[in-house]
Amino acid sequence: MKLYKRGLSNLWEASFQPGTATGRFALRILRLCVAVARDIDEGNYGQRAASLAYTTLVSFVPLLAIAFSVLKGFGVHDALRPSLQAFLSPLGPESNDLAERIVEFVEKINVGVLGAVGTAFLIFGVISTLQKTENAFNEIWRVLRGRSFYKRLRDYMAVVLAGPLMMFLSIAMSATLQHADVAWKWMRLDLVDSSMQNVFEIVPQILFILAFSALYGFMPNTKVRPRAALAAGVTITIVWKILGVFFAFFVASSSSYAAIYSAFAALILFMIWVYMGWFTLLAGSAVAYYLQHPTNQGLSRHIKNLSLRVKEKIALQVVFEIGREFYKEGKGVTLQTLSARTHMPAQAVYDVIEDLVDEGVLAATGPAAPLFIPGRPFDMTTVEDLLKAIRAADETPILRIDRVHGAPVVNALMKIHDKAIHDKLGKYTLKQLALGSIEA
Repeated sequence: MKLYKRGLSNLWEASFQPGTATGRFALRILRLCVAVARDIDEGNYGQRAASLAYTTLVSFVPLLAIAFSVLKGFGVHDALRPSLQAFLSPLGPESNDLAERIVEFVEKINVGVLGAVGTAFLIFGVISTLQKTENAFNEIWRVLRGRSFYKRLRDYMAVVLAGPLMMFLSIAMSATLQHADVAWKWMRLDLVDSSMQNVFEIVPQILFILAFSALYGFMPNTKVRPRAALAAGVTITIVWKILGVFFAFFVASSSSYAAIYSAFAALILFMIWVYMGWFTLLAGSAVAYYLQHPTNQGLSRHIKNLSLRVKEKIALQVVFEIGREFYKEGKGVTLQTLSARTHMPAQAVYDVIEDLVDEGVLAATGPAAPLFIPGRPFDMTTVEDLLKAIRAADETPILRIDRVHGAPVVNALMKIHDKAIHDKLGKYTLKQLALGSIEA
């Protein structure tokens, strides 16, 4: 096991680099796959997918009811049926019957007669599902803070209202292409006929990709690069289609389910499909995260704490980079730039920066993709202050240093240590560090 873990960790060594372009591309794919697989193993994806599957079952009908109401307002509520049938198609021959039953049930729900309280509960069920989805994506993206209540309400309601319209437009586009395909056949133009047939087959897959990409770009409460979201959308669309084929084969070959569970067989298969769908979506979020933050691919979730000397060196280098940029250009530095200049994973650098921000040494200019700048005058802050901030970062009111009992000799050694740091480093400021005017 130790050799196995050591072999995996060597994948991210700078010296481990193939000589050909094909080899380097294969290595990047291998690193991404290993990072996602490790994240799935360490990130409780199964538990989160089960939780989201349960929440989906509870809020599935309210979500469809709201979508049906929005589409009904535009007179296109029949667009709900094809989308639901497409989602349930891996369940086999019973999928159409199940979709019809769900649509019939949703059609009987009259949102207008529910009243204010009923409608509020309906919307609350949908928003709670979206909030739980955001929390799962934030966990994968290592985002510590979710959306504020106002932002959550604004963004979620936009999804709830705009989602059905986008669904209708996608179905309308497919229908238009299908009618165009029929027209080309009637005109007996073979060349155009074959090309339109290919377009008609590709468009649904493109819509899947765009839907997944939009989900990965919107859900995490951080700035997601379009290229990372799109790449994850393409990857998960392929996986989703393959998964649907295997699940349909599983349903076709599991006739014993109907014999054992009778009328509940379709419901159980539906629950399994929803669980697998959420598991796949969470894995896709990990793909997007590691594509956007490739330096974090080698960092296990189990590595919670850096050693003190690593923290100190990262802190000194970070302050040097931020101070130099600030005094030279008058602007801040991004996390990705600091990660590249320290040759350390972005997550490790962020852990140190977060401690310095909490202690007021650094400041962030904004919540999404912030620039980091000095949080206090560097010409009045010493290197000793910086190291004290790092050493005291993880202390709490209960676990602070003055509550640790120490024998007289221990307290004497601590004073000698603190005095040595003060005498040697208390005379240098962070501005001197940033300008490189400290001689070894």
